[in-house]
Amino acid sequence: MSVFTLRPLLPHVEHLRRDLNPQQWEAVSAGAGPKLVIAGAGSGKTRVVTYRVAYLIAQGVAPSGILMVTFTNKAAREMLSRVEALVGDAARRVWGGTFHAIGNRILRHHAHLLGYHRNYTILDEEDQKDFLKLCIADEGIPIREVHFPSPALVREVLSFSCNTGTPVPEVLDRYYPHFSEWAEALERIQARYRERKRAANAMDYDDLLVNWLRLLREFPEVLERYGRQFQHILVDEYQDTNLLQAEIVELLASRNGRNIMVVGDDAQSIYAFRGAHYDNIFRFPERNPGTEIFRLEITYRSTPQILDFANASISNNRSQFPKTLRPTRPDGPKPFVVPVEDVYQEARFVAGRVLELRDEGVPLNRIAVLYRAHSHSMVLQGELARRGIPYEVRSGIRFLEQAHIKDVLAYLRIVHNPYDEVAWRRVLLTLPGVGNARAARIWERIASSSDPLRELKGAGDFLPSSVLPSWERFVEDMEALWEAGDRGPGTLIEIVLDSGYRNYLRTAYENSESRLEDLYQLAVLAGQYGDLEGFLSELVLLGELYGQDVRPGVADAERLVLSSVHQAKGLEWWAVFLLRMAEGCFPSSMALREEGGEEEERRVFYVATTRAQQELYMIYPFTDYTPSGSAILLGPSRFLREVEEDLYQVVQVEEG
Repeated sequence: MSVFTLRPLLPHVEHLRRDLNPQQWEAVSAGAGPKLVIAGAGSGKTRVVTYRVAYLIAQGVAPSGILMVTFTNKAAREMLSRVEALVGDAARRVWGGTFHAIGNRILRHHAHLLGYHRNYTILDEEDQKDFLKLCIADEGIPIREVHFPSPALVREVLSFSCNTGTPVPEVLDRYYPHFSEWAEALERIQARYRERKRAANAMDYDDLLVNWLRLLREFPEVLERYGRQFQHILVDEYQDTNLLQAEIVELLASRNGRNIMVVGDDAQSIYAFRGAHYDNIFRFPERNPGTEIFRLEITYRSTPQILDFANASISNNRSQFPKTLRPTRPDGPKPFVVPVEDVYQEARFVAGRVLELRDEGVPLNRIAVLYRAHSHSMVLQGELARRGIPYEVRSGIRFLEQAHIKDVLAYLRIVHNPYDEVAWRRVLLTLPGVGNARAARIWERIASSSDPLRELKGAGDFLPSSVLPSWERFVEDMEALWEAGDRGPGTLIEIVLDSGYRNYLRTAYENSESRLEDLYQLAVLAGQYGDLEGFLSELVLLGELYGQDVRPGVADAERLVLSSVHQAKGLEWWAVFLLRMAEGCFPSSMALREEGGEEEERRVFYVATTRAQQELYMIYPFTDYTPSGSAILLGPSRFLREVEEDLYQVVQVEEG
């Protein structure tokens, strides 16, 4: 009996053309050679990539001869699924995935050339930190007794060095100057780390790129095989590639007649802090003579008014591919610029307007609040919690769940209640030379005393002499806290931040500067409370709301979205609120110190504004506060000042 298999016919190219606008079709149906597709926000770049793959297959290109690379597993799955909907089972033979996934696939076949077995282990972040702990121990560095970066921070330094080709000492000087004295030690640890991974037949994520590149550089037969196999290479989000990824792509393309199409938006290149290299997309035509450039300028996301504002802003960048986004949506209101008295009125305005939008029929999950730094959302989180507005945070852990916030609050809890065991143990474990066993012994001594501070002074007997200076500093810090106990919680947090805890913060945590900013924001919030007990009680009550994950069964429509701009890239909402549009906040004063920082920050702002479909609110407070309650005057962001006034409307907030 015959067995029949039903397969869909490959699409005729005219069927593909019907689904595309003229700009998209021009890119999809382009001939051979290097192609650069500059895709504006909301212009359908994903459709161009997937239809390009379908077009090539319809033209007779073998699916296994197409390499399609993107940046997330989710994006890769979605793209391959869309291709399969167009061409059927043939899509399953396309080489599609992330850079790391494709690198792993190739290395499984050729790892022996580099001295690995094909069954090598891939180390996740926790595995990497465990390996680095061993390497640090091999160096004989007593990390509990000296000011040395944590394994997590060491991993971050080595990874950035690897992905950008920047020597470790230079990474330290630029981003972690307080650890520059350890540059030579970290270089030795870097070498030990490589040796340990090799001995264990293991690779980390960075090795999947490094070793893939080594195969192509050092083994011509491997480059020849894959360079000729991949007749066409497509790379999505090319503006986010680092130097390693760009070299891999261009080496492969050097063997296939430079049949490479890279798709991206130079105006949305915002990941330099992760190692993304803007020149990869900006200089692509220079490195690939004869590059044909396509511009996708018809956008389906935002209103004409929002696009006019975004176009005017990004036009201030000198290094860019000029383009003008053209909307398909009908007119809407001009973007709103909202001056407010301070960060508290900012929070009240956002919460109030969100409730109005909900009453007007806009679901909460179609509204987003975006910000340049996670710390900028803290006052708003408190206001949302008070009003019972459900929300989800996509920029990180909610404030009161973060380890560094809990650390500092533990100091305050001890001042409020000297017999708080949980707080004591948490604080003690931040000290050099104190582990779980010593923390338990010190706590027992404190718990049995009527004078905890006196017992604290004598508890140094449990510690090695090498850490006694740190212990004595800690005792002095605790004395200062107790003496200032009635001066208000904001002042107490300032004292903690001026204590030895600051060194611990820099040593123990990644992104210590942004965490320090979080703590200053906590101090500002605390400064609104007259006494410590009231502050701690309020936090406990708010924590019940802050700390709850989304309850099972709660619909997405019931949650407002809070997100950093970076986390929001690629997404869209009916209404978007941008917080802290004040100079020094957005743009970030820290980012402005970097070479090219202003243009990168303006690209971040461009990404933020183009997330909005219908309504865009940009709020700037006139005033912020120091932890002690002193006012700091703020001015509007340069990104507001440089746009023509007729492109937005200024609205005044009136509170009854």
